[in-house]
Amino acid sequence: MTMDALKNIVFIGEVDAGKSALLDKLSEQQIHIGKTQSAQYYAGKLVDTPGEFVDNRSWFGPLLSTICNVKTVLCLQPANATRFAPMTGLLTVYSNKNIVGVISKIDTDDADIDRAKRLMRAGQIPEPYLEVSIHQPETIDLLYRYLLALQSD
Repeated sequence: MTMDALKNIVFIGEVDAGKSALLDKLSEQQIHIGKTQSAQYYAGKLVDTPGEFVDNRSWFGPLLSTICNVKTVLCLQPANATRFAPMTGLLTVYSNKNIVGVISKIDTDDADIDRAKRLMRAGQIPEPYLEVSIHQPETIDLLYRYLLALQSD
């Protein structure tokens, strides 16, 4: 896995969804230090966003501006969350995007993968949903391969 292989992807999700940690694993480097305060562009190919972009409706404008020029939107839903943070239908504004639903933190003690799937369906995130843990390399590899396949489309 290399960051050079992945491109044109934005990572979105609520605060503490695991966006930055997942980006680090997918790129096999430690590129993130601390809390993401604004959209962070890595080599012009991958974009990490602050959780506030989906947690706070007044930041939907900056979120939509950030995703307008990318091909793939990776939407993280933590398996231990009890709500779906993005406004339902928000990601359907741009019909030309690959929307990838990712259930993160599947290894936490309070993970409820079925609930996470229900929340994503209710939020109009298309299936399939990929289940990942940054502590389970096989799940990261599966997601990486899925994202690479989308880039060849």
